[in-house]
Amino acid sequence: MCPEKNKKKRMKHFNILFLALIFTVSGFAQPSGQTQNTEPPREKGQKSVLQLAVDPIPTVRVGFIGLGNRGTGAVGRYTFIEGVEIKALCDLDADKVKRSQNTLAKRGLKPADEYTGENAWKELCRRKDIDLIYICTDWLHHTPMAVYAMQQGKHVAIEVPAATSIEECWQLVDTAEKTRKHCMMLENCCYDFFELNTLNMAQQGLFGRRRLYSRLKREQLPFRCLLGHVEIEVQHGTYRQPLPHTRTRSDMPGDEHPQGRQDELFGFRLFQSVWNDGIRQGEVR
Repeated sequence: MCPEKNKKKRMKHFNILFLALIFTVSGFAQPSGQTQNTEPPREKGQKSVLQLAVDPIPTVRVGFIGLGNRGTGAVGRYTFIEGVEIKALCDLDADKVKRSQNTLAKRGLKPADEYTGENAWKELCRRKDIDLIYICTDWLHHTPMAVYAMQQGKHVAIEVPAATSIEECWQLVDTAEKTRKHCMMLENCCYDFFELNTLNMAQQGLFGRRRLYSRLKREQLPFRCLLGHVEIEVQHGTYRQPLPHTRTRSDMPGDEHPQGRQDELFGFRLFQSVWNDGIRQGEVR
């Protein structure tokens, strides 16, 4: 055997052994199964706030903590919202407070009370004439400030991330449940039309293959499932969407699924197209 072939053979053996070593080490390094986070028990009388509703507040009085670039921008946006009164501005830097005061002045609004200093935010949270605390500080202070504000009887809006650990997440949940106050992380992409539309569909039981097939038939939208794809016909066109994960199913309706393969859920993009355009065309209600 020539030296070149011997070299290639040795390299092949080396690569195989190297990959085996990687998989062996990774097998020891990675825990088996999914990471599980135990839900801590609720205290007696503590209830979920997922469906929390409070009495309407005719004018929401807001205090801002943290007036960097994001906080300053938030102050500016709130000046355009009806039913909002900016009562207080807080930051470590007095110049940043003045900058937001100038924003209020340009909009013809009365100046807000000013708070500066390391612990001034606590004094702001203790005020009796504020309904909502808007937190735009550094990440490490988000949870402590939100917890304290809720304990002082305030609703809370927190810029992302609301927490930096699982423990902090549970602190926010527990405090909101105990105080019965809203605690909202300001991740705006959760509230775009498509996200809310998809949430509404999920709440109406549209996801899950049998329910989906039943709904499509009830709406009289012709559809057929091909190997790895689904097609739905509407008056102004046909939508064809690849299914992201197909798996063999023996319990699929035979005539409509000759290949016996179909995903558990339809792709969101398909439903965004069909549902949104269907509403506009009066085909889906």
